[in-house]
Amino acid sequence: MTFQGPGPQGSGDRSGDSWETRPPISPLPAGDGWLERFRAQFLEMLGRHDEPEKVAASFAIGVAIAFTPLLGFHWIIAFFVAILLKLNKLDVFLGTLVVNPLTLGPVSAVALPLGRLIVHARQEAVTHMPWGDLLRPSLWTQAGPMMRTIGIQWAIGMFALSVLFGALTYLTLVRVLRSRRARAAVIPPDFAD
Repeated sequence: MTFQGPGPQGSGDRSGDSWETRPPISPLPAGDGWLERFRAQFLEMLGRHDEPEKVAASFAIGVAIAFTPLLGFHWIIAFFVAILLKLNKLDVFLGTLVVNPLTLGPVSAVALPLGRLIVHARQEAVTHMPWGDLLRPSLWTQAGPMMRTIGIQWAIGMFALSVLFGALTYLTLVRVLRSRRARAAVIPPDFAD
């Protein structure tokens, strides 16, 4: 099927089809609900004609990059990794959006205890916050070593979450895309074009 724009009768439209009688572009029918339509459009955007493994790897690498503690450099890293590995840049960038300013707090709340568990460290509790001394350099000089330790534990936890969620994203997305391709293969080829 070739694309032909709307126009008056006899303006090159050989098939005589109107816009209402043409089949949808996507070979999978959109579901009844908005969630099914969103899911179908999201999967379409992720790479309809690429292999499921490549699409899943692109998105999963983006998710893994998003969970790294290198805040502010995620998009730069994603761009260079996508070029280096010849992945779909859009998929990698979409994956980096998983951890954002809204989700960073809950992710950090999981990453810090996980980092402490990995390095077998004890928890340093802040029992009294000296609000009046926050602007004094002496407070920050004394708190420096503790803040460094907490930062290292957080970074280790973030790297662990990066590996975990990157792998889970790949495995889940490969299964979803393969099942979607299997359902699309059932549709006759003349309808899918």
